[in-house]
Amino acid sequence: MRLPLWLRIAGPVVLLVLVLGGTAAVVVASQPKDPLAEARALCLSGMRLELEQRGAAAREMPLFSEVERVTDDEYRTQGSVSYRDDDGSEQRVQVRCIVRVEDGVMRVAGIRFSS
Repeated sequence: MRLPLWLRIAGPVVLLVLVLGGTAAVVVASQPKDPLAEARALCLSGMRLELEQRGAAAREMPLFSEVERVTDDEYRTQGSVSYRDDDGSEQRVQVRCIVRVEDGVMRVAGIRFSS
């Protein structure tokens, strides 16, 4: 069975476009993320999880100060958060978060709440 001429010409072109597009997507996805933004996001999700484990619901997420790079493997930030605890009263506390890079992966090393 013979393929039509237009299919013999368009087929390789479409295949080439798909391969190049896939390669470009892989290159863009593999670019390193901004470590400061990633540390901030880890702190926010870690803090929310910590509050939920205590039975509290976060009302206002913290406005963290700038995330600072303490060492090549450690980031630190702090801010305040308001939450509603089990009895319904609203609390506002200071929160401090430390993120460390271990084996190439960022992890929350500690979250501390203080009044």
